[in-house]
Order: sequence, then structure tokens, then C-alpha cells
Amino acid sequence: MNTLEAYKQSVKAKYELEKQGVFSDYLINPTPAKIKKLCSLVFEKNQNQTDLGIFDRFFDFKEKESKIKQIAAFDTDKFRPFKNFLVQNTDISQIESLNLIAVLVDFHPRPYLKFRTEDYRMDVSIDNADKGGKERDARIIPQMIAPIKRFSWKQKIGVMSLVFLFLLSLGYCVKHIFFPNKDGMIWVKDHYEAVEYEAVKNKEKVKPMNLVELDHLKKITVKDTITFFKDGLPIVWYAKYNGEIELFSSFGFHPETRKPLRPITHYIIEKYHLNK
Repeated sequence: MNTLEAYKQSVKAKYELEKQGVFSDYLINPTPAKIKKLCSLVFEKNQNQTDLGIFDRFFDFKEKESKIKQIAAFDTDKFRPFKNFLVQNTDISQIESLNLIAVLVDFHPRPYLKFRTEDYRMDVSIDNADKGGKERDARIIPQMIAPIKRFSWKQKIGVMSLVFLFLLSLGYCVKHIFFPNKDGMIWVKDHYEAVEYEAVKNKEKVKPMNLVELDHLKKITVKDTITFFKDGLPIVWYAKYNGEIELFSSFGFHPETRKPLRPITHYIIEKYHLNK
């Protein structure tokens, strides 16, 4: 069973991708007013009954009034927790709000009840409906990887991120097989180590067990021989922490802030003189 924390982190990671997508004007700097406007745009185009139910539970629509007008009249300040959750990494307590954010960034599977109860595999919606109106659920991670060279650079990053999220969720499912007595992990200098939660005195340092991060996420130092790209794709990820750039060997979340790591770019390399 997938946890609520995993759902939150996965939604945030999808938000990082969608900031470069079709609704980037609303998501790069998501003010409460922009988020409310995005709700109207997504609602108007959405024909999925599950998503419409998510909108209904959040806005508590009145049946005899225009739902679009009700969204427009909705208290804008109530979207401030959305902004804080996405940008400032604060927690969000209302499941209804979290599910609506999942709709706005098009994260699958949603809502949380579906994410929690099913064997989580990344749903990549290629097209919400075909000409006959039937939804297509593209759970095709291997098929996505094969034609990756035909994609643009941003599409390649998107595919890689989706693969990572798939592996991220897989780690939650199989952790008990490989670590039956360990249910968490802590960051030690430059990598994660598996631990038993109750055995750690400082509980705040313990993160939920994730085999992908445990096995692959390591902090790396800048060297003259470091390789940032392979076949045109970044193989190093970064985050700014305490005013400095930190580099990591894999997709994931920063061990301290838990914000999604970003793929390295030539701009960042030159700006922070990482190629010296």
C-alpha cells in the first residue's frame, strides 16, 4: 500500500515537470489567483468523472448555479496553501486540496484512494480519449524508453522523471522483501543507509524507506573529470542548499529539504563554475 507521504512527494515531482508544460504561465510562479484561474481552465476541458468529483468535493458546488462562475467567485485566499505546498514545501492537510493539485498537474494515479490501494505504476496519459471517447491508460514504461531519442530534450527529461517516479513507488512496495527489519533510512554524509525507525534517537532524520534513493542517490563532488551529460541527456542532478549548489548522482529529493532535484543544465554549470 502506498503512503500519503509518497503521494505528496509524487505530486510535487509531477509539478516540477508541469512547470515547463502547457500551463507553465500558471505554474512557474503559482500565486493563489493563478491557481484559481487554472482550476477554471482545467475544469472546462475535463470530462473525467473522477476528476469532476474531485472538483465538486473541493468547491462544494451548488447544483443550480454555473460551476465556472462558482469557481470564479471562490475565495482566492483558500488557494494559498496550494502555493505554499508546491513552492515552499509546506505540508497540506486536506486530502480534497491534495487531490485537486494532482488534477491541476495531471498526476496519475489519482485521487489518493486510488494511489493508496492499487499497485502503483506510472500512468502516462498519452491522450485522454480516443475518437470513440474511450479513455486510454498508457502504462507503458518500456515502450516509452525505446523511442526516447526521437523526443525533444524536455520530453526526454519528462520521460526520465516518469521512469524515476515508477521506480520510486516500486521501492515502497518491495522494501519489506529486502529489508524486513528496517523501515526507514537516514542520510549519512553523502548517501542513505537503511535503519530501523525505533532504533534511531533523532526520529526527524529518518525518511521513509525507498530502495531507489537508497541504492542510487549519492552526493557527488565537482571534479575535473566529472561527466554531466551522456548522449545529450543530463546524468547529474542538483539543488541549491544554504546558498551553494550541491550535485547528486540520480533523480530524487534533496536529503534535507526533500524538494525534487533538478537535472543539470549548461547554464547552471557555467553560472556556478562547475566545470573547473
